[in-house]
Amino acid sequence: MKRPRLMPLAAAVILGLPLLSCRNTGQGRNLRDRIIAADTLKYCRMPDACFNPHVLSVENGYYVTVFVGSKPHYEHVPAKELPKYLLQIPMQSWPRGPSITVSPTDDVVDQNAVQQNFHAAQQLCRSMGLDVQVRFGG
Repeated sequence: MKRPRLMPLAAAVILGLPLLSCRNTGQGRNLRDRIIAADTLKYCRMPDACFNPHVLSVENGYYVTVFVGSKPHYEHVPAKELPKYLLQIPMQSWPRGPSITVSPTDDVVDQNAVQQNFHAAQQLCRSMGLDVQVRFGG
């Protein structure tokens, strides 16, 4: 008599349940949830300008501008590092909530590379739960 194969399947499902429950906690939550939970609107005070991060797509990655109060901080971020970089931005740098501006540079030698990075940044930011505002002429 053959043994049913349901036992290994049932064991795999039971063992996998704790992994599924961990997905919605800590770093597993999307960036949008983290920003909303941090109540970032409290960081927008006058006379400081209240700007969220800005991603400028260039040929070899991105220039990300993050504001701390009214002071901009610029960082060149390679394309592969953008998700990690966005996750480490301090919550006070999102005073307008879970939205981000993405622009393509207009100082271009390789238009295809800029467009590829521009579209990839939009897709990535949306996948992280951010509202993406596109601005041209960056």
